[in-house]
Amino acid sequence: MKIALAGIALLGAASLVLAGCSSDSTDEAAVGGTVECSDAAIAEAVNADPAFANYTVTDYKCADGWAYASADPAEGEMGAPAMMIFEAEGQFWIPKSAADVCGTYTDGTFPSDALIPESLYDPACLAG
Repeated sequence: MKIALAGIALLGAASLVLAGCSSDSTDEAAVGGTVECSDAAIAEAVNADPAFANYTVTDYKCADGWAYASADPAEGEMGAPAMMIFEAEGQFWIPKSAADVCGTYTDGTFPSDALIPESLYDPACLAG
């Protein structure tokens, strides 16, 4: 009887250990990588939008999984200067609308409903 109880306890403990070691198929760390804040990565994010395929990044800054980039049309190309906001998702910079991430600007202070970090707010959300 004691051997049977010990065997049941051992099987229960083993199943808990195996459950703790199992892989979660939704674990994003196992797929992709981490986005880079570099000239090449930001230029690729800007140029990924067909409307800005021929633009050159003139300035950018990254903070806390967010980035903004200002870009001008390449030499000889037509177009207006652009300001773009991106959020990091895995190894990609995903474009975001200022209307969606800058929050409600009312009294000259950083909006409490802004998603973008305060360090990027002025150049990304108050430009132009």
